[in-house]
Amino acid sequence: MAAVSKLAVPAGPRGRRLPARRGACGGATPVDAPAAGASRLHTEIDNPLDLIAGHQLLAETVPPRSAGPAAAGCGCGHPMCVEERRDRTEVARVFLVERHSVASAGLRSVLATVPGLAVVGSTGDRLRAVAAVGRIAPDVILLGRGASLEEDLAAVVALRGPDAAPAARVLLLRRAESTAEASRMLLAGASGCFPLELAEDRIIGAVQLAAAGGSVFLPAPPPARAHATAPAQHVGELPPARAGLTEREREVLVKLGLGLSNAEIGRELALAEATVKKHLTQAMRKIGQPDRLRAALYAHRHGLAG
Repeated sequence: MAAVSKLAVPAGPRGRRLPARRGACGGATPVDAPAAGASRLHTEIDNPLDLIAGHQLLAETVPPRSAGPAAAGCGCGHPMCVEERRDRTEVARVFLVERHSVASAGLRSVLATVPGLAVVGSTGDRLRAVAAVGRIAPDVILLGRGASLEEDLAAVVALRGPDAAPAARVLLLRRAESTAEASRMLLAGASGCFPLELAEDRIIGAVQLAAAGGSVFLPAPPPARAHATAPAQHVGELPPARAGLTEREREVLVKLGLGLSNAEIGRELALAEATVKKHLTQAMRKIGQPDRLRAALYAHRHGLAG
């Protein structure tokens, strides 16, 4: 990484190195201490391809959502940073956790030019990612595929832990092979999944939807087959058509299944938050689900959430 750090410092006349500038790509770094700069870069991004492809990075020493003149834009002169003049509070911050460097760089290239999205760091090491997202507090985390679904779900729990980024939306970079797998992802705290072979526009749309607070599963998992050995808690479960739901109660369940909070549902349906809570309580009683999570899974099982 030291070599990459040296490349990042422009040269002046007769080879004289110019002072480092402060910006979105990593803050001020003394030109006579390349090793220290490389260390800070390595904390949040350990793939040189990512650095070249995206050139968007918040250094460890820069507060995540800084305000003031420094937040107005980067002065490093890089073409992508010259165009960046949006307030950081209006940009969804994305962190990549992907062990394959080419895949990580490809994602960064796809997302880097999308208005409203900024890739603020990446790593291929999941243990390092937990500490990094705790410092950066990204809005969305893209989690690369591990050896098994169980390993990925454990990583989701760690990334959204109290010492990491509990408010972040996590998307797994794999497909859900069934609605049962989709339910397990939601239970672990993920906001959905998509495979890397998805078209670029659909990847962008998935990240934007997650950043807006929604849940997304692309492609849609096939419905689970009915088996005689179905879990006991689902046996005899009333389908929505027979549960006596009102139209409002059904609408609230649909929005809940998409991962929206009561306040977000209220804005979507033009209802007071207290009214949303009332409809949701009545709907949960009718469908026999004791809490929000099980009601959301019910909505997915019965196709209410798409």
